Amino acid sequence: MDRSWVYRVLSYTLLTVVAVVFLTPTIASWLGKDEQLPGWVKKHIHNKILLGLDLQGGLHLVYEVQVDKAVSDKADRLSGDLEERLRRDKHVKDVKVDRAGRDEIIFTFKDPNEAKKLDREFLKDYRKNLYEESRDLAKGEVKLRIDQDYVDELRDYAVRQGVETIRNRVDKLAVSEPTIIRKGNDIVVELPGLKPDDFERVKRQIGRTAQLEFKMADDGSEYMKKLAGIATAKKAEFPGIEVAHDGWSEKDSGTPHSDVYLRDKNKAEIERFLSSLPKDDQVPNDHEIAYEQKELKDEDGAATGAEKTWRTYYLHRRAELTGQYITDADQTWDQQTGRPEVSLQFDHEGANLFEKATANSIGRKMAIILDEKVNSAPVIEGRIGGGRARITMGGYQDTFQLQNEAKDLVAVLKTGALPAPLKKTFETQVGPTLGKDAVDKAKFSMLVGSLVVIFFMLIYYRVSGLIANIAMILNIVYQLAVLAALGATLTLPGIAGVVLTVGMAVDANIIIYERIREELRAGKSARGAVEAGFGRAFWTVFDAHVTNLVAGIVLYSYGTGPIRGFAVTLIIGIIANLFTSVWLSRSMFDYLVNRRQAATLSI
Repeated sequence: MDRSWVYRVLSYTLLTVVAVVFLTPTIASWLGKDEQLPGWVKKHIHNKILLGLDLQGGLHLVYEVQVDKAVSDKADRLSGDLEERLRRDKHVKDVKVDRAGRDEIIFTFKDPNEAKKLDREFLKDYRKNLYEESRDLAKGEVKLRIDQDYVDELRDYAVRQGVETIRNRVDKLAVSEPTIIRKGNDIVVELPGLKPDDFERVKRQIGRTAQLEFKMADDGSEYMKKLAGIATAKKAEFPGIEVAHDGWSEKDSGTPHSDVYLRDKNKAEIERFLSSLPKDDQVPNDHEIAYEQKELKDEDGAATGAEKTWRTYYLHRRAELTGQYITDADQTWDQQTGRPEVSLQFDHEGANLFEKATANSIGRKMAIILDEKVNSAPVIEGRIGGGRARITMGGYQDTFQLQNEAKDLVAVLKTGALPAPLKKTFETQVGPTLGKDAVDKAKFSMLVGSLVVIFFMLIYYRVSGLIANIAMILNIVYQLAVLAALGATLTLPGIAGVVLTVGMAVDANIIIYERIREELRAGKSARGAVEAGFGRAFWTVFDAHVTNLVAGIVLYSYGTGPIRGFAVTLIIGIIANLFTSVWLSRSMFDYLVNRRQAATLSI
């Protein structure tokens, strides 16, 4: 007995069994029989074919990246760096640094003669980023502007990094086969298979800027005392706003503490009050007003149960430290309160900056700002080394909710902050009904097309047509098995790719069969006709498959979303089809003409 024939039969049988095993979880899922799967299958085979957004529903989002915010943040960082270097290297005693608009930095020197120290030599390390727009030595004023090419570079980086950050966050959410692509200054996100209950959590995770900043409060500011006086004078117009400080409010007797702030149950009312101020009373450019939502407590520190209120902080605009220095974040527990919190670890540079900032600001508040909202503002009691910090999670919710918030915050901090805020411009929730209709129609069209092809091959090529049909069915089985093993997502274009490979399988068989017929008409024996037919038709079939394979690779490389889904099924189908149409079909023909000693062929 020919051992090579035995080996081939065993190989094809084993390959088919493995393919069927890998397809079992997918078929069971489609039939709703997941619970009936054998235990060993559940234990060892976890991947299956997933359905895409167009087949099973999900979430489609479009975000606009606020690229100008990335530019203004960079201007703030550059101005802070320049100011620090002027004080350290040039011994400038008094300089005021303001940012005008999006990308202009204005230096105002108290001593006009010191403006000369901000010269070309001093700015040589910033030539790529900044250029001098104007200089007024009489006023001691120097205006710098971010170079336009660098602005364009920052904008491009903000979008590219935004795509990467969102992709990392989605990966943390374990969403299968998401589509995250850039479209101009927009980011398109498609998340298939989500349940309606998951929509809000996913959107919150994706859109969270996670910009963490540490800024010093300007305690005892004369500006806030002035603002308090204005708020008191406008009490009739803004009745909800109270002037307060730690342990005192305007309703209490006594002299106000120097650390004055405003509070109101409605944050928008405070913002409306600030926007109503005349130009001379506006917040200085080197400062800002930030907000913290707090729970009112009684004298013993217990919650009063009243509605939460918003309070203001008067902060220096320049951040002492940002989240870009974070190397690790973890969810921990406060040993005193038992509440969840997030611990942060800074890199070497961040640890040095944090230690320096705390050493120079003992007795002052440092506001921890997350996504433009003050999380807490503890008083610095001493130098803090070691490069570690904590973010408390508040006390307005139950412990389980706070723990989930802490875990979500850890996830976004570990994946990095978005370089610029996102603005959601479009949202579509694709329901399962549309997906089910699409699947049903796709199944019907695929079934009808396959049956037509099967009957045609049987009628036209008889027994040889049966071989072609077996090869075609095994081609589909192998193709789906590979998709299942990869855990790929099947979309409507993906189904089109499967149907296309079915047509290619039939085309390959027709080319081979017609060549065999020609050899039989030329008077060759059945065995000789099969050998000549497969041998001479091979390169024709191979060239056609390679051409389509190249097209599939190009589609996958440059396409997005559904196009890539089509390309994946096409590439896998081409490889499977080449195997079944040439080698597997040849083995079945060899069995007919060699093992059974057939003198003629039914073709």
